[in-house]
Amino acid sequence: MRYFLPLLCLLLLTITYAHAQSGREVDGTVLDSTKLAIPGASVKIKTDKGDSLTVVADGAGKFVFPSVTGTKFSLTISSIGYQSLLRHYTLDNDTKPAVLAPIILKSAPNTLTGVTIVGVNPVTLKEDTVEYKASAYKVRENAPVEDLIKKLPGVDVDVNGNITTQGKQVTKVRINGKDFMGGDVQSATKNLPADVVENIQMIDDYGDQANLTGVKTGEPDKIMNITIRKDKNYGYFGQATAGDGEDALPQSQGTADQNRYLGTLNSFRFNGDQQMALLGSINNTNVNTFSFNPTSGGGGGGLGGGGGRGNAGRAAQNTGSLITTQNGITDAHSIGANFRDQWGKSLSVYGSYSFADNDVSTTSTNLQQNTSPSNPSTNNQLSNEVDKNINHRFTWNMEYKPDTINYLKVTPTFSYASTNTNDQENVQYIRNGAVSEAYTSTSTGNSSAPTYGFIALFNHRFPHRRNLSINVNLSSSVSNQFQNPVYNYTQGTPTAPTDQMINTYSRTNSVGTTLSYLEPLGKFSYLEFNYAFNRSITYNEKETDVRDTTGTSTTPYMTAFFPDSALSTNYNYTFTTNRFGLNFRYVQKKYNYTLGVAALPSVLDGYSPLTGLSTHVSTFNIIPTARYVYNFSRSQAFSLNYNGSSSQPSFTQLQPTTDFSNALYPVEGNPNLKPQFTNNFSIRYNQFSFATGNILFANVSFQQINNQVVTNSITYPRKYIPDTRFSNTILTEYTNANGYYNITGNFTYAKPWDNRKFTLMFTGVINYSNSIGYLTDIDSTTFAANKVENIAKNLQFTPGMRFRVDITDVIDAQFLTNYAINRTDNSVNNSLTNGTSNIRTWNLALNGKNYFFTDWTFSYDYGKAINYGYASTVKVTNPNVLNVYLERRFLKDHRATIRLSAFDLFNQNTGFSSSSTPSSFTETHVNRLSRYYLATFTLRLQKFAGKAPTQNPDRGFRNGGGGRRDDGGGPGGPNVN
Repeated sequence: MRYFLPLLCLLLLTITYAHAQSGREVDGTVLDSTKLAIPGASVKIKTDKGDSLTVVADGAGKFVFPSVTGTKFSLTISSIGYQSLLRHYTLDNDTKPAVLAPIILKSAPNTLTGVTIVGVNPVTLKEDTVEYKASAYKVRENAPVEDLIKKLPGVDVDVNGNITTQGKQVTKVRINGKDFMGGDVQSATKNLPADVVENIQMIDDYGDQANLTGVKTGEPDKIMNITIRKDKNYGYFGQATAGDGEDALPQSQGTADQNRYLGTLNSFRFNGDQQMALLGSINNTNVNTFSFNPTSGGGGGGLGGGGGRGNAGRAAQNTGSLITTQNGITDAHSIGANFRDQWGKSLSVYGSYSFADNDVSTTSTNLQQNTSPSNPSTNNQLSNEVDKNINHRFTWNMEYKPDTINYLKVTPTFSYASTNTNDQENVQYIRNGAVSEAYTSTSTGNSSAPTYGFIALFNHRFPHRRNLSINVNLSSSVSNQFQNPVYNYTQGTPTAPTDQMINTYSRTNSVGTTLSYLEPLGKFSYLEFNYAFNRSITYNEKETDVRDTTGTSTTPYMTAFFPDSALSTNYNYTFTTNRFGLNFRYVQKKYNYTLGVAALPSVLDGYSPLTGLSTHVSTFNIIPTARYVYNFSRSQAFSLNYNGSSSQPSFTQLQPTTDFSNALYPVEGNPNLKPQFTNNFSIRYNQFSFATGNILFANVSFQQINNQVVTNSITYPRKYIPDTRFSNTILTEYTNANGYYNITGNFTYAKPWDNRKFTLMFTGVINYSNSIGYLTDIDSTTFAANKVENIAKNLQFTPGMRFRVDITDVIDAQFLTNYAINRTDNSVNNSLTNGTSNIRTWNLALNGKNYFFTDWTFSYDYGKAINYGYASTVKVTNPNVLNVYLERRFLKDHRATIRLSAFDLFNQNTGFSSSSTPSSFTETHVNRLSRYYLATFTLRLQKFAGKAPTQNPDRGFRNGGGGRRDDGGGPGGPNVN
């Protein structure tokens, strides 16, 4: 006991001293000049006691020092892109926690060169934009931008070079906010060097008019903007590659080895605001420098139902494939140029021209089993097709900003597509186990489709934040087509003319204008009055001549053919919409929302000069509009969106005649079709943790269609006396139906560690659709029609995982796997569709590069697909595809590279696909480029100055082509500081 009191006193003194030494907690927040948080800012404290400590601000810009001793200290705050700041503080002589006033950092006026960045913020979220810092994702020197994009979490680059993020495919690319090569994505990703990139932005783009006004409605396009480093804005980059090789096919395959060659050239020149690029390629290794959208014949009948030919009851199968899906063998020749410049202080110009001349050879076998209860049949088809495709594309943009209140953008465009086709087929049609028809056919044809376009956008700011915006869009598209299908029947009776000459002419002239006026209601809110007018006028004329088999023709120069009025048509139609809308918009620093309503009357008029038939269909829709965005911080954002739209049927769906160009599967349009109306609703949540680097992207979308254009598949008996043309055929008709809806969900979760040397990523895609279609059987005795509705419920679920290793100059590799489930339940059941209603595919892939001896690279790309759930009669392929190359770089600055490549080492790269409807199951096998080797030599030349370009002031406007807005406001809308 006598020792207890001294010990107790000593303990109390120790606790008191320790408490005194523990100091106080000091909290603070780092913001930029717009009062937004700066996550990842470095904050260093130094006290008058000589203590020092450095912490990093979290995603909300907050920092904490838990135990600060002394009453005086200084803070040094720094962050990439901002001016460093030194502040001194004096506190009261106590231990109470201290909360400092917000610390404001100013943007840095320039970027210094020659500085090694130790830590950067890899991901920034900005309302409609996810921005990736290029320096956070290291790639090999001279690597293309595509290699950089493959490392971005939440972004997927498939084996064909297509880019997908948050469940949507990237459809356009920009460099420094301006379209590059007309927006052609792969022209930039496969040719631009990653060394010159500052950051990459994935943007939901609502169009130039929305970028100016800040009012964003409708469905956005997913675009990618590549920002060039300021120290690379002066200089040039050039690269040329030449290669030669040969097939290495087994002799047992019976195919002669062909020579393989490759030659590419790409050049970029940056001179501040002036940028020029030249791209070119010749090869027969399926390398396409540019991608051209196929021409289409007007409107969107689109999404077919569960019942007809060409409209699968199973939705488009998501197999999660990690193996190339490029069919056929392409001999490609292409060249293109891009130009951008600032002409004076007020005029910015940019545009491009692209040309491609591609020959595509495709060999395919198709087995289609038609399971009609009364008329079951099987169709075997072997096809050899050669297509010669020519494409031209020209775009030009001029942006005029004379002052801070006026903006004018003018964009003329031109494109041209032509195709020459030669197709040879061998077809065998089996009914009830016996061959009912067999024939060979040769089809030659050609088509040309020039398209002219003109877009003008004008914006004017009035005093007191009022704004007027007018957009005008004009286009004219012409299509000329010629077909000459010739059938040689070896068994059975022809149901259609055996030799046809089909000439089709179509022209669609479109005009559209959108007016938007903004009226402020208060400091943070305003009303938008908008009106949109769109009209498309389509002229279609189809003339079919058939060979005279009677020998009665008396015209010397037309001895073989005469017009067939039953197979010809002349049908014109006009689709007109007027949209009257009113939107209320409210903007705050962290959130903004838009609520609106619109009235949309639409009219579809049709007229046939040959028959005098006229149609008139009018609809009226009330469309609510809703959009809400909440920005928790620069690393966390939430948004939801609803919109509606109307679309017209296509000419094929409207034409009032029967098309017999495919003898067994004729198609007949329906001039009484109504326009379809689509409702879209989506929710999105994005989160990035600066402290851990973890990323979570999640989104859900719902689509519902009224008056959807669906098919009615009519199966005729072997002999159909009322109209012998339809004997032994399956006719496709079109009709409107309600009941279609689709729900899609996507998520991505990525966890990096050790400064992103290792990354584990989990992905998931789920899609559920409810489709409508019709099946009709014609009785072989009474010829009565039995029509039934089919409801096809399709579920697709593809969970996936990938693990990436990135160790600079050592290894850059990833392992990928996913398991794709595709299950369909049809209300019309039969043994065939039930046997293929639960398809599963397990995909495995390993790809990467290993670096050794400083200048050597070994690359490997392996993919394996394992298919389950098919009937035993289906010839399923489970290919192993392995591509490798060995590369060495040499010369000063690694200017030269020599590479030896081997493709498809196992010689298993063949295309297999399947589709099913309640009336049929189709199995397709297509040729692909198989095993070959290639030796290439590449020479690179580059020189960049360290001078940063002079920035042309925005003169009060945000970039009309950039597609990015940080505050959600607009020229006429509120600006929140």
